[in-house]
Amino acid sequence: MFFDVTLIAIGNFSGNKNGVKIIGINKPKTRIERAFGTIFKVFYLALKVDANIYHIHDAEMLPFGLLLSILGKKVIYDIHENTKQDILLKPWIPKSKLIATFYDTLLKFSNHYLHYIPVVANSSFLPIFHVNPNQYTVIQNFADYQQMLKYKVSKRDILHGNHIFYVGMIKDMYYDINVLINALNSLKNNGKIYYLHCVGYFGSRTDNGFESNPNYLNVKNQIHFYGYLDFDTAYKISMQCKIGICLKNQPESMLVSHERKFFEYISISLPSVFCNSKIYTDVLNKYQIGIAVNLANSSEIALAIEKLFDDIEFYKNCLLSCEQAAHNEYNWEFEELKLIQLYNKLLLN
Repeated sequence: MFFDVTLIAIGNFSGNKNGVKIIGINKPKTRIERAFGTIFKVFYLALKVDANIYHIHDAEMLPFGLLLSILGKKVIYDIHENTKQDILLKPWIPKSKLIATFYDTLLKFSNHYLHYIPVVANSSFLPIFHVNPNQYTVIQNFADYQQMLKYKVSKRDILHGNHIFYVGMIKDMYYDINVLINALNSLKNNGKIYYLHCVGYFGSRTDNGFESNPNYLNVKNQIHFYGYLDFDTAYKISMQCKIGICLKNQPESMLVSHERKFFEYISISLPSVFCNSKIYTDVLNKYQIGIAVNLANSSEIALAIEKLFDDIEFYKNCLLSCEQAAHNEYNWEFEELKLIQLYNKLLLN
């Protein structure tokens, strides 16, 4: 099935790539510019495209999605997180309770006009998004198994060296690499040396240094910070690593879906250490794809890293379980079909 797709997003590139027309927009310098400048520019450019279906993601675009629907367009709102709770938890948002209430009210009102794609781990979270029957489709953000095959390593268990892979935010509201630094320090003090390959960037409201962490100097030479890299370059680095780390640690009250890299690690058979929240342990109970820990506890992280490296039989079982999980269930191929069916349904109606 062929669709004529135009992507409007923040970025330096504009043109055609892999059959997709891309319209790049300069990155806003401030949050105020994003809220009152960038989103209006996106809306204006979207109107110029005059598409049959508009697929939006950012919460800021919800009012414009509603307006597009009123203008007679088919609009999909792709919801990847519990935005209301996220707003309430961010201390820098002024009048967060008022804004969260406004968003929730708008979400409830818009469900009569927009088709929602709530990306949720299970149906128990659907009431949070005020979905209407026949006005929503659950589509999971699984990794593309075929796309990720080139990053799989044959017999990863016999790779040389104690290498760990991480890709994502380094320090931000829900990410704190300090706890991983402390885990590496604890392991080193016990005679265990592990090397962390860290791909990503710092959040805009965090300190880019680790001088305040007394353990950093002791393990500094074991950590390679690559900065931001494109997807392909990042995952080529993973091919020298035996385990992966997921650092995103959101409160249980707002956790409704898994982070994407969790499934990316599974798809390349990279056993990982990840959050012990229920939606993750539900997966772990079906497939032994790594070890779930309290991500605020460096001792638990250290023990998990040590077990994955030292318990060969356990590690091999994780490798096999990752393969089974990716092939049988957590595969974008299955979700892609649902998305294509949704597009066709909306176009026909």
